[in-house]
Amino acid sequence: GGYRMKILVIVRQTPDTEAKITSNSAGNGIESNELKWILNPFDEFAVEEAVKLKENNGAEVVILGVGPDRTIEAIRTALAMGGDSAIHIKDESFGEMDSYALAKVISSKIKEIGDVDLILSGKKWIDEESGQVAVQIAEELNIPQATIASKVDVDEGAKTIKVQSEIEGGQRIVELSFPALVTCERGLNEPRYASLPGIMKAKKKPLEEVAIDAINLEELGLTKEGLGSAGSRYKVDNIEIPVINRSLNILKGSGSDVVEGGEVQKAAEDLAKLLREEAKII
Repeated sequence: GGYRMKILVIVRQTPDTEAKITSNSAGNGIESNELKWILNPFDEFAVEEAVKLKENNGAEVVILGVGPDRTIEAIRTALAMGGDSAIHIKDESFGEMDSYALAKVISSKIKEIGDVDLILSGKKWIDEESGQVAVQIAEELNIPQATIASKVDVDEGAKTIKVQSEIEGGQRIVELSFPALVTCERGLNEPRYASLPGIMKAKKKPLEEVAIDAINLEELGLTKEGLGSAGSRYKVDNIEIPVINRSLNILKGSGSDVVEGGEVQKAAEDLAKLLREEAKII
């Protein structure tokens, strides 16, 4: 009986940090077929923090992810770490949805769940280098938010969370009243690995699948005819993978000549010339 805190963790599936990225044939996205996908590393801190709060305070932890079929693997990883249940908003064209549309869609589902005390997410997605969705969700839900948390302290009785963030020149400490949203920074905790028993248990945990078509986009002020899909405010026209050409130049200042200083002097002059003309650094 009594009050039990409800925590929602927003997760995303991102390409593995080691993955070699190439652009797709249309040139407006990445080639995703051969890629290895993982739970966004920053979201691991959010899941870990939620599970720690569950262990300490007896909270309920719900995982929410948006994306194509494969997203379920990232969601199951979060469940294996200790989440209780999950929601998968299934959208195959999800790559085209911008942060604005995504935040609208996720927020509508959170409103439906109701009585969520705390929303956690990673500070950014490593694929898009974007930290916008979570803060836009807080705005959409009209709740307080704190970003890049390096330490959190929940007072369940008072229904507040104190959030410490490292900022240039020091620290920022804010206290938010529930419901609130916090994005998590590296160093907040040490995420646990999903154990084998955890992985086995995750398969039996409740997982609700929501088709994107089941969400009334018009009601959210979104339309299928947006720039991207589902009323996005922007779309990606083209993606180019930078080509890095490496070249090696060895400037010799060798042997007995070094004593004379002449060769060293010449090597230094050559180096300065190369840095100026070839590398254009100086």
